[in-house]
Amino acid sequence: MKTNYFSKIENKYVFNMSLIFWHIFIALSTIAVIISLLIFLWSITPSFQKNVEKQSYPEKKQYPDPVKVNLFELKLEEVKLEEAPPESPDTVAVIEKKQVVEDITGKKEYESSFNTLKTLIPPSKYSWEGEGYWYYPQGERFWTYYKQEQYRQWISTEPGIDSKLSSSYRNVNAKNYVKKKQILDGFISIVKLLKEEKRATALQILMNHMTDNIVQNDSIYKVLTKVVNKMLKVDNLEYLDQLVRFGKINQNDGVPFIEYTATIINNFDVSQKTISIDNLVKSYYNYFKQDLHKQIESTNLFLPFLYKIKVGQQGNALMKYYGVYLNKNIERDNKITQIENEQQKQITEIETQYNLEQLQAQQEFNAKKESKQNLRYKSMIAIGISILIIVLIATILVFFSIQRSVRKIEEKIAMNPNAQV
Repeated sequence: MKTNYFSKIENKYVFNMSLIFWHIFIALSTIAVIISLLIFLWSITPSFQKNVEKQSYPEKKQYPDPVKVNLFELKLEEVKLEEAPPESPDTVAVIEKKQVVEDITGKKEYESSFNTLKTLIPPSKYSWEGEGYWYYPQGERFWTYYKQEQYRQWISTEPGIDSKLSSSYRNVNAKNYVKKKQILDGFISIVKLLKEEKRATALQILMNHMTDNIVQNDSIYKVLTKVVNKMLKVDNLEYLDQLVRFGKINQNDGVPFIEYTATIINNFDVSQKTISIDNLVKSYYNYFKQDLHKQIESTNLFLPFLYKIKVGQQGNALMKYYGVYLNKNIERDNKITQIENEQQKQITEIETQYNLEQLQAQQEFNAKKESKQNLRYKSMIAIGISILIIVLIATILVFFSIQRSVRKIEEKIAMNPNAQV
């Protein structure tokens, strides 16, 4: 009797309460699966790094206007100009000849340029082969008998144009006819502008001051032609020597300096052009410390004075002007330096701030990626556990359902033993 009572309690209350309990677990597990799946989907979405914008650089303050120099301040009648010491001439390196396999590409065009140069500087008037004598190391009789070059040696006492051209080719590593023609054409562009008696000297100057870069040489010759065209009435070629050497030494300012010289040289009288170019070159080093922009600014302020200055004083007046101008503009130069320093300081601060923000954005981006990776791992574990719980609970519920069905069958058999199940 008690057994039937407890069975009724179990079937009516305990079993139903168990079903509610396990269904709640299944519902919670299902919710956990859904939430974990959403988290997993979110974790696999790409992360984006914060875009950091650099602050715009502050506008540089305007430089103060230069302090102008009055003509009477130059005191041209009282002060004699002290010239800067002359620069030592460059030396030409002598390189041994080396036999190489001849590349005849462009040979015909090179020979055409070579013949043009010979037309401009006729071999009948100028030394192309040079001077020297034969030296016989083992005695002249060996050469007379064998006629082999190993038994004699040419000793050059004065290199000719041919020899100097060969040295020029070696100095710029011009190993083929195309490059050699390019060099010759550069020489010809200058030489052909001059009178015949000056051409050999001009060619010597050009060959003595070549850079090791053919393109740089071409750029120098191109702007030199502008100067030479305006110096045709000048007898000596000192200006050419100075400008070619300047272009060789100053690879950055060389071409702009020569270009500027070409634009202003006609402002000076013919008799003052050479000394003016000499003073321009010297002041670039001695007065302006290789600051071409500053020199151009100062020179442009001087040019309007030229028509008021006696012709014989123009060249020296330029140097005198530079000295007075620089002394009067010391305070301005200090202000310009201060402006430059402030500008650079602000730029440095902006760059530093930008780099810090970039670093912070990168760190935040890395943190996001790591956080999503951790959540992705945890969400996968949660999904697995939740599914496992659902499977276990479903198994338990199936067991309970089977047990309940068995008991119902037993009850029917007990109530009606003769009944067939």
